Amino acid sequence: MLIPAFILLNEGVSKLFENSEKETLLSSDCKEVSILNAETKDIAVMDIKEYLIWNVIAQIPGTFEKEALKAQAVLSHTYIMNRYISEKENPTKSLLGAIISTDDTLYPKSFTTDEAKEYYGDKYETALKNVTAAVEEVINEICIYDNQPIVVAYHTISCGKTESSKDIWNEDVPYLVSVDSASDEKAEGFSKTTTVSAKEFKENAEKTFSVTLSDNTDEWIKVISKTKNGTPLMISLGGKKINASELCSALDLPSQHFETEVKDGNINFKTKGLGHLVGMSQYGANSLAKEGKSYKEILKHYFPKTEIINLKQKS
Repeated sequence: MLIPAFILLNEGVSKLFENSEKETLLSSDCKEVSILNAETKDIAVMDIKEYLIWNVIAQIPGTFEKEALKAQAVLSHTYIMNRYISEKENPTKSLLGAIISTDDTLYPKSFTTDEAKEYYGDKYETALKNVTAAVEEVINEICIYDNQPIVVAYHTISCGKTESSKDIWNEDVPYLVSVDSASDEKAEGFSKTTTVSAKEFKENAEKTFSVTLSDNTDEWIKVISKTKNGTPLMISLGGKKINASELCSALDLPSQHFETEVKDGNINFKTKGLGHLVGMSQYGANSLAKEGKSYKEILKHYFPKTEIINLKQKS
């Protein structure tokens, strides 16, 4: 069972880093989460435990190992603490006083009870029990760096190693660096081939990217630069330089780590990983938990130089 990880879109990327230079408010914990309904404009208020349960169960499979679920719960709390701080200091007018909204292109999705039941089916009760227990054990904990809640980033499956925020988002964050996550190579969904007919690709690429492609399909896509892990960063599309992420988005590829193969009038995009590849790999976290690693060890692995604090003890 794979749950698409929180992938930042549109304003999301800039919002992720907006607190990097701000004074923290860690002494005033976020005990409630106000959520704007993006459609009705009503605001619902949930206590932090309730929010974390329904957020975690939507963000990571509730059937995962307990320590992986606890790591996710700490990240979810850290994220909402970041939003709380941001809205305290510089309220977003469109949120009408809330700290997040139900627009899951900007904010991580939380399930309703009905959504969770529909998603998990006969595994719902087990998933809810697992997530609730995990949340209760780490309810007051968040992950910080330099006395600030960290920038929270996670994805479903890495390409064997995670990528740095500097490479993928051009944001140099000391703890969002590339780390090993080799166990991801065993994950269901680690690799995928997306096939597009050359004719269809040519028509859509020329329209979307304002390029002219020749009759030689082998010359259409050239990788100009890539990360040390082999993830394309900049490509040449018919001689025009574009970010690899733009092509991946246009093709709805599972990740930015891809290779191309031209065969039988088609272009095969062979991808590895699922998600943006930065921060914690959820599958990798689950694998580490199976190896006996604690949630603190998992978070330390994926977010080096950070620490976990208990807000109750800090205050």
